[in-house]
Amino acid sequence: MKTFCKFHGTGNDFIMIDGRQWKKSLSPDFVTQLCDRHTGIGADGLIIINEIEGFDFEMIYFNSDGSLAKMCGNGARCSAAFAYLSGICGTTTTFLAGDGSHNAHISEISQSEWMVDVSINDAEIPELAGSTAEINTGTSHLVILTSDPSKTDVMAEGRKIRFSEKYAKEGININWLSISENQLRVRTYERGVEAETLSCGTGVTASAIFAAIHTGKLSWEVLTKGGLLWVSMNIANNIATNIRLKGPAKIAFKGEVFIP
Repeated sequence: MKTFCKFHGTGNDFIMIDGRQWKKSLSPDFVTQLCDRHTGIGADGLIIINEIEGFDFEMIYFNSDGSLAKMCGNGARCSAAFAYLSGICGTTTTFLAGDGSHNAHISEISQSEWMVDVSINDAEIPELAGSTAEINTGTSHLVILTSDPSKTDVMAEGRKIRFSEKYAKEGININWLSISENQLRVRTYERGVEAETLSCGTGVTASAIFAAIHTGKLSWEVLTKGGLLWVSMNIANNIATNIRLKGPAKIAFKGEVFIP
């Protein structure tokens, strides 16, 4: 039996594994089994925290279908909180993800919840195509401007776009965004999960960049189905820089799982 923690960041939930203790590679099929909400632990993804030279830790992220992903914004925030809880780092940390190095600041809200501010790597500003844009914030996102995301059939429309001829091979995450003066609202269909998630950190970030292009406002409060996140950035020479994603990370429970 091996221990794990279940974390979530605004409803985007992850199985967290301390790779220093597991010392065992996980097959995609086994990751899918663990992430299954009926026969496993249940999660949008699985994260392994490993030791690596030059950083406090390495974050290895698996989607719930067992595929590897380079970056997950909410997963990065939960990884920093998990590393802090595990004594791997202090209230500031530098870590490695699939898309490069990141840093985070962690402040304790309670014994089971932390506020985590994580860096997102620079993103190229795309040429806008009307109400849509593709933006890579560590993983690729299609942002679609709409008047009211709550009226979008995310599963139906998301599957239609994600499995279209253009995106079927590589896949893409799809975000429906509405912009008001003080707040963004975002809903996201995630590849690898192949469903709507309650929140997507890199999707929220891509949406905030889209909103910044349209309005010039560089700091946003973003409402997702799972709660509030905050994104800030600078923009110069068609590059979004100094991007920060902030929000809560919470431990739901600890447990043990049998490893065959």
